Amino acid sequence: MENLLDSENRESLKFLLTYPLFDENTYDSRMKELLTLDINSVFSFGKVQLHRICILGKGSVGLVTLVKYRKKYFVLKIRRTDANRANMYDEVVYQSAANCMGIGPFLVNFSENFILMEFVRGFNIVDWYGSKKTANDRILTCAASILQQCYVLDCLKLDHGQLSRLDRHIIVSEEGKPTILDFESSSTGRRASNVTSVCQSIFLHGPIFSKLKGSIDKDRELIMKCIRDYKRDMNYEKFEKILSLLIF
Repeated sequence: MENLLDSENRESLKFLLTYPLFDENTYDSRMKELLTLDINSVFSFGKVQLHRICILGKGSVGLVTLVKYRKKYFVLKIRRTDANRANMYDEVVYQSAANCMGIGPFLVNFSENFILMEFVRGFNIVDWYGSKKTANDRILTCAASILQQCYVLDCLKLDHGQLSRLDRHIIVSEEGKPTILDFESSSTGRRASNVTSVCQSIFLHGPIFSKLKGSIDKDRELIMKCIRDYKRDMNYEKFEKILSLLIF
């Protein structure tokens, strides 16, 4: 893996730290900010190609890349220069709240333009569900765990905001543990709809549903009723009825 902090890779680092609009003053400022986080290495690594750099992910707010901090691998989220926010502080607040309940990659450090967090090793949920090695009972257990995490977020009144696309915001470990990623669109200022958003992907349509539909032998009208009942009255009794739709 290329370390972009090496002098011969500094042009690539400039591109990454100021994406998509390079400015020398912004780069100098962000380099100083990066060094305050005590990061030893910034790697070109991942499945997403950006110019000549490989990264772990790219969104409308930030770029996600692999770094080394205190001799261990972590993930660094870098605020894009064209992001629709001036800093990363709101995202830190929401991710910290989720972390308090054991949800999401754990935060390590942060600054105005960077979030340093746990590196969660795993697979895209669609790839994991589609693997021939993944037994049916593990698929259902994973789905239940996602729903349970979402119920906790609903109880916190913290809406993730992007869970209608599980394929982009869930990573699954080899053992089958799902982790919810990316709290950049989260809010406590709107009605939480994490469970109902995930239900769309699990029970009704999309790539996750296509993997599960042979295992969930429930009438669509019953599924819709359970979702409507929960949406109207978000308590654990109604949530348990949604969980019962999964056959183990």
